Formats: sequence, C-alpha cells, structure tokens
Amino acid sequence: MATPSYATSTELDAVNSILMSIGESPVNTLDTQSPEVVIAQSTLRQVCREIQSEGWSYNTEYEYPFVLNSNKEVIIPPTVLQIDVNRYQHQDNYDVVRREGKLYDRYNHTYKFTGLETLYCDVVWFYEFADIPQAFRDYITARAARIAAGRMVSDTDTVRILQADEQTLRALALEYDTKQSDYNVFNSVDLRNPYTSFKPFQALSR
Repeated sequence: MATPSYATSTELDAVNSILMSIGESPVNTLDTQSPEVVIAQSTLRQVCREIQSEGWSYNTEYEYPFVLNSNKEVIIPPTVLQIDVNRYQHQDNYDVVRREGKLYDRYNHTYKFTGLETLYCDVVWFYEFADIPQAFRDYITARAARIAAGRMVSDTDTVRILQADEQTLRALALEYDTKQSDYNVFNSVDLRNPYTSFKPFQALSR
C-alpha cells in the first residue's frame, strides 16, 4: 500500500497553511523574497520554539548525562531549551542556571563542578519542525497562523476563527502528550519523573 504524501506536514506545508489563512497564495518554495513568506516562516519558527519550551514527553529527558570538559565545566548545546540538575542524582547540592553557554552553580558561585566526571540533568530539547510529532506540528501551525493573522491583517473575525482552530489542535496535542507520558497523581515508580503541578499541560497529573 502506498504511503500518502500528506500523512505528515513539512515546514513548507505549514507556511502555506499560514499564508492561505491570511488570504495569500501558497508558494512552491521557501526560498523567496516575498515578505509574506518571510513573516510566515519566522512566525512559525518563533512559535515552534515557544511551544517546545513548555516541555513535552517527546522532547524532555531526565537524568541526561553531561560529561564535564577539562575545566570541569558543562557546555550547554544550543538545542537545549531548559536544563536543571536532576534532584535524584545530585539532591540539592547544586542550584544551576544558564550563563554564557555554560551551567553556573549559584550555590558555590562557580562554573566548575569539582569532584564529578558527569552531571545528570533534566533537559527540554528543541527539535526541528520535521522531527516533532504531527499533533504538535498541527498545533504550532495553527497558533502561528493566528499570530500572523493578527500581525498582517486587521480582520478580527479571521483571528477569532483561527483562535478556535488553535484551541482544538492544542487539545489534540495535550491528548497525544498524556497518552505518551502515562501521567498519574503520584511520582513514578523509580522517582525519576516527579509530580509537578505547575505545568499547565500535565492535566492528568493534577
């Protein structure tokens, strides 16, 4: 059986969806000087970062090992959106923040983690649009279309319709995430996925 070409969307598909939402014609390539295409693509990428920054099952890893360099420092890859020391590996020994592309320990006021070879962290990663689940591609596209419409056209009715689409697709993304993550009201058995009530998308946890 042939695989349908429209089973998953590409960045070009998403940009064309945004363009059509604001009454513009679709394009065959993103390599164009059209200001509408540039705005649509930049809005899509902005929203892609924002939504992934929330931290979902597909882009969150616990106890990810970071090997210290020769200076006993942790260099943070550019694809890291959020990072924190894993509390079950290191208890409350460190209080880290991101500074100058490295982890900085606010407890000891240093970039150096002496006495360690590896620091285990909880990480939220950024992935390219083509590498994320389809439910999130659809949600990101809908949100980007609503934002682009607010920036490029002055039709409140259009924005309201797009906002309704966005809410529906966010619900589908939430459903996908809760099915993947197996949330519950307790900590996980191995205590490596602690219950955190402040994350709005962890509805089943609450």
